[in-house]
Amino acid sequence: MSPLVAIAGSAQVNRSYSPVVRDPEAAPAAAAELGAELARQGCRIVVYSNDPDFVERDVVRGYVGSGRAVPGSILVRGRYQQDVDFEEAQRHPELFTVVPESTDDWEVSFYRSLLMADALLLVGGGRSTFVAGLIGLSRRVPVAAVAAFGGGAEKTWQRLTNERGVATEEEVALLARPWQPGAAGPIVTALCAQVRRRADEERAAREAEGAAGRRTVAGLVTALVLLLLALATIPLAYAAPAGGWQHVAVLVAAPMFASVWGAIVRNAYDGSGNWLRAAALGSAAGVIAFLLFVAAQLSTNPDLLDGGSARQLVFFVLAIGFIGGFTSEVVYAKLRDQDVTQTPVLPPGGPR
Repeated sequence: MSPLVAIAGSAQVNRSYSPVVRDPEAAPAAAAELGAELARQGCRIVVYSNDPDFVERDVVRGYVGSGRAVPGSILVRGRYQQDVDFEEAQRHPELFTVVPESTDDWEVSFYRSLLMADALLLVGGGRSTFVAGLIGLSRRVPVAAVAAFGGGAEKTWQRLTNERGVATEEEVALLARPWQPGAAGPIVTALCAQVRRRADEERAAREAEGAAGRRTVAGLVTALVLLLLALATIPLAYAAPAGGWQHVAVLVAAPMFASVWGAIVRNAYDGSGNWLRAAALGSAAGVIAFLLFVAAQLSTNPDLLDGGSARQLVFFVLAIGFIGGFTSEVVYAKLRDQDVTQTPVLPPGGPR
């Protein structure tokens, strides 16, 4: 769908602005040119008032006068029976979609509608124009703040230089050029490019989020399979002949399954998403813990693996493997940051 551009600003001759509005006599023609260019590039617009003190009236005039406006492309969000009667609507009612607000507070309809706009176009204006620009910048909405006429648009442009959002440096610089005939085309083109850029970023973010979700599901399914395999080693340990290689193989497989299971569970808990790295580190930590445990047992009972009591080891090695895999990051961090006791250098000739 074509982007929806919210229009805001004013350039009244007898009104005080900060910064001062420059060349207010040229602002209506510039607004009309911007409106015509928005229509030519297929943008929809949202306006708020037909009051001649605001630029919306001139934008609508240029938009309709371009001959490129399509039915329903002008959304009017104004106070009921006060701001919605545009002159062009009398001749081309099919171009307008009027959504009147039941409240007399125009700020309610104005600021609320900014949340549905795809971009903002600011020309001159005062405090409300500047606030609208800040809302757009905070939401990373493309903002075309025409600085040539001063006012709130220039103040927004000053913020835009440091908080570009999706705008490039060249697009920001374009908004600061002195106004001249034909300036509307590049401004609207840059604004539409920012809208597409932001849409691409949002689509990429959704795809990345979906891919991360699928990886999480795959990891949790893998963890469930490893859990079942780890538990299956218990009956296998009792089915294997005591003292045989099958029994030793079961004892080795049990902590392997349990450590990878623990590492993937920890990875899902932390939300890092790197399942292969977690599985590799977890299996290594779990196997080392298993070997140390079995070595300690064999040092006190060398014939442990030859008797039937070795079957009971499977319960211990499952727990040790899971803990080793689940806490692998902590284990490796501790190994990297091990404390070394500081020993002072003895003076020549020994202590005195």
